[in-house]
Amino acid sequence: MKLVLALLTSLMFLTACEMQQDPLSGASDQVREGRLPDTNKPVPEKPLSKEAMQIDAPVLVNGRVGSQMEFKILGRVMTPDVGFTLSIDNLADFPGATFDAATGDFKWTPVKALVGGRPSVELVLRITLATQSTEKNPTISVEKKAISLVIVNSYSKPIVNTVTGQAQWLVGKNYTMEFQVEDIDAFSEDEVAVMVRDCPSNYYSDSIAHLVEVKNLKTDTANPGKYKGELSIGLSSADMLPSGNYCFGLVAVSKHGVSSDLYKKEVSVEAKLKNTKMTMNLGPVLTVGEIAQVAFSIYDPSGNGILAMTAMDDIATILPGSSLSCKYGSGGKYQLDCSGIINTTGAEAKVYTLSMEVENSTSRSKQKVTTKHTLRINVKAATP
Repeated sequence: MKLVLALLTSLMFLTACEMQQDPLSGASDQVREGRLPDTNKPVPEKPLSKEAMQIDAPVLVNGRVGSQMEFKILGRVMTPDVGFTLSIDNLADFPGATFDAATGDFKWTPVKALVGGRPSVELVLRITLATQSTEKNPTISVEKKAISLVIVNSYSKPIVNTVTGQAQWLVGKNYTMEFQVEDIDAFSEDEVAVMVRDCPSNYYSDSIAHLVEVKNLKTDTANPGKYKGELSIGLSSADMLPSGNYCFGLVAVSKHGVSSDLYKKEVSVEAKLKNTKMTMNLGPVLTVGEIAQVAFSIYDPSGNGILAMTAMDDIATILPGSSLSCKYGSGGKYQLDCSGIINTTGAEAKVYTLSMEVENSTSRSKQKVTTKHTLRINVKAATP
């Protein structure tokens, strides 16, 4: 018996020594060092959205061998106090080309060696916009754009070189874009005709050509054989134009009646924000002591805004025992679906009003419209 007790005592002693050697064996460094959990550890900033970064440059540039191509590549960041840099990733693929990041000027004269014996060749210019890291926005966000440069080997008809300018439009405003055409058969701008055309009927975007007008066509004194002008886009009276992608075409016609290829220009239009609407202004007609369910929606008629309930009376204070909540509808953030219970137990016989204030906004153009709504609940006296 004494032998058994001695063995048990030895085992307990060894086990205790082993535990004392490293009681936190396998624990994390945070536990071993007695540090509190990192509950307040800062969360890294997310990159900016694509809508917050824009590269303003033509998607297509037409040119020919031996004739200088010149257009602007500009950038915009819609977040305050965030700088950015613009660069061309493959400038070395365009021998002799220059890009001035300060002014956005890209200049290049294509050489015959690039086209060879082919009628034309398409090259891709790759642009990168990168935000600059700041203390408030430390994450570097990147946006890229590809520009197609189509170079013809010889001149056979006029060429629409570029259509440049802001291509994100807001209904209710007017815009101006610039274009450049090449017509070496003309001796002055009087012998050049530039016309706006609809995009082909099988094109995936709706036409907006009826709102585009050619103005101020002049000789480009810096580039012989080329002419430049403006496109005036009037959206100040286009209140019914819905949000979406649109297209228009530009055609140059020489004095000999020879037309250029159709230059298709894609633009994005954002509808003018409207006041929100409510599907039910007059609530149920109830008798004192009744309880009823209510359901209604508040929505943006243009269907492209983001709604937020900025103020709402407390229905539980107006009618104790009642409740009402509003949340985004399944279709998107342009609709709030509201539902709740109306309890008239102990209420007076009168019309009760519930006031709400809804903000309708967009993230891209920073539009904002606030609408006040009122829900009326008619409570009648109980019949004796």
